[in-house]
This record gives sequence, C-alpha cells and structure tokens, in this order.
Amino acid sequence: MVYEIAFSNAFNLRKTKPMNKRISNFLLSILCLLLGVVVYYYFKKESLVYETFLGIKKANKQGYPIANWLPDLCWEISFLFMLSAVWGSWKIVPISIKIATLIVILGTELLQMVNLLPGTGDIKDMVVYFIGFTIFTLLFLIKRSK
Repeated sequence: MVYEIAFSNAFNLRKTKPMNKRISNFLLSILCLLLGVVVYYYFKKESLVYETFLGIKKANKQGYPIANWLPDLCWEISFLFMLSAVWGSWKIVPISIKIATLIVILGTELLQMVNLLPGTGDIKDMVVYFIGFTIFTLLFLIKRSK
C-alpha cells in the first residue's frame, strides 16, 4: 500500500490524464516512428551500412530531398509523444527534460558538424528539429488554453 502510493506520487499517476490519453500518445509515437522509417527507407537514395551488410536492396534508386529531413522530424515527434505518454501529458513533462531533449537533439547535430560524432551534421536538420519542437509545444499550449 505504501509503495503503491509512493509510486503513484512519483509518477504523478493520480494527477494525470486518463489512461486512454497515455495510450493515444504512445500509439502516435509508434506511428511517427514507423512513418520516419518508411520515408527513410523508401525515399533515401544511399544505402546504409547495415543495409549493405545485410544485403538489403533499396526500393528507390532516385532519392528525394524529403528523405533528408522528414524522417528526423518524425523521429523527434515520436520521442516527444513518448515523453507525453510516459508523463501523461506534454504539460506535465518537467521543463528540465524538455530543455535537455532539445539540447541533445541540437547538440548531436552540432557535434556531427565539427566531426566529434560520426554522421553528417546539417543546419537544415537543426532548423527542422527546432521548428518541430516549437510546433509540438505550441500545439499543446493552444490545446491547454481552450
């Protein structure tokens, strides 16, 4: 009994939205994740290291510019929905977690730009990440104020 109360207080289970809101955020997270994977796989021209290693042949040989930023945006939104699912709502996610998320996302791109992390750092990706984070936050603020 004491552990149950401590657990529910630690995770704000008694103060959060109903469970169906958590489930919908979780499902939206999975949907965004899968959408990013599909766009990345079908619209990206280059084969990735693991694809070459596993002998996976690309379905698309042409490539589309949308594959450079849309999967990143989908994966970011997926992560933000998952945070909302864990905490019950985006407004309940601690500001420190929100800021840390944005710093890690943008910091990864910066570290790639200066060759401290493997990958291709891109200013366009950083802009897309920032816009996606801002829109996600604003949509929850607008929804909350109604």
